[in-house]
Amino acid sequence: MTTLKSKAYPDAVRVGEWQVIRATGELIGTQGASRLEPKVADLLFLLAARRGQPVTREEIMDALWPGQVVGEDSLARAVFKLRQALGDDAKSPRYIETLSKRGYRLMAEPTPVEDLATSDGVSAPALRTNAVRRRGMWGALAIMVGVLVVGGAWWWSGRWSHTTDSHESDSGGLIAQADDFYFQFSRGDNESAIELYQRVLGLEPDNVPALAGLANALVQRSVRWPALAGQQGLQFSRLGDALAHGHLARPPASQQLERARLLAERAVALDPESAAAHKATGFVASAQGRFDAALASYQRAVQLDADAWGSLINIGDVLEISGRTREALPYFEQAYEAMERGYAKNRVQIRPWHAQLGALIARRYAGRGEPSRAEAWYRRVLAHSPLHPESTRGLARLLRAGGDDAQADRLCAELASRVGESESCQAGTQGR
Repeated sequence: MTTLKSKAYPDAVRVGEWQVIRATGELIGTQGASRLEPKVADLLFLLAARRGQPVTREEIMDALWPGQVVGEDSLARAVFKLRQALGDDAKSPRYIETLSKRGYRLMAEPTPVEDLATSDGVSAPALRTNAVRRRGMWGALAIMVGVLVVGGAWWWSGRWSHTTDSHESDSGGLIAQADDFYFQFSRGDNESAIELYQRVLGLEPDNVPALAGLANALVQRSVRWPALAGQQGLQFSRLGDALAHGHLARPPASQQLERARLLAERAVALDPESAAAHKATGFVASAQGRFDAALASYQRAVQLDADAWGSLINIGDVLEISGRTREALPYFEQAYEAMERGYAKNRVQIRPWHAQLGALIARRYAGRGEPSRAEAWYRRVLAHSPLHPESTRGLARLLRAGGDDAQADRLCAELASRVGESESCQAGTQGR
């Protein structure tokens, strides 16, 4: 097992176009700042310590999870999250290279940053707690692989050491982490969000963002991953499918939804001007099939926050489930515009779903017999997310339908060569 010893380390490093602050996990780029999960930040600093040299999987797991038995999926998830945050592509990496049967290495040259400040204006040196900079630190760090993780372990444990004077700041950080987990829409991430929201409520029972967040996460658990005997692995990605299946009206989903309703309504009672609280009440109502109440809550959330893209998407979703499909599309478009405005400041939550929403809008226009508008939307998505598979295939289909086989072939060939898509570029349908 890798032995970790206390040693000096930089407060912040620059890696390519990115700068990361150790004590907060803040990742700062040209389009704004986001926050890395602690283990993901530890991984980045660990790889940076080797300065381009390989770090084996065993070394990483010993350093990030000392004394713990964890599976390879924990490491794979941390690597995936780091690549996602850096905008890296595993097929054509610029930052994190996978070394088959060996481990990983950082491709970009890391350099310490002396005067970087957080988005709150606090300088990186001011965040240092137990380290004194000195020349030659990188040479020492390269010798001791796990040194950098000590700082992360201290910071991580510090975030969980709640005192009366630090409740508010700790709660804010936990909620930010929980929100990032929630918006990844995977089962593991959603469970992490539930745990973090509940920890906040253990400290502050009337914390409105935590009440709303927990309500959302409970609804998402009920909708997407029903715990039904004999149907392990059953999951739904769309509310309409979950409602049609019927499990939301039966325990345990119905019980979870009732708990979520009480949490969301308490959040609204505590802060009637909270857009997040109204969004949560709308989400509960929609999962319970109370569509009029859901729309009213979502509309109130949008009145309070015009950029509440989650509420805008959900309005569109409820309208489609209710059969009002033509009314839904403008809300999806408004949600996409809100995502565009908020992308730089909230990339972690928006990025996984930005391109998907744009492709959905394109499909809706194609299904309505408006190919020119569908093409414009596919091209808009690809301008932001080049080689997005669904949008590439959708655009290729439209080009073929318009007689431009040559351009469609070029798109499909590039998708196959660079992304490795095995599915035919002509497969699928234009509408849903």
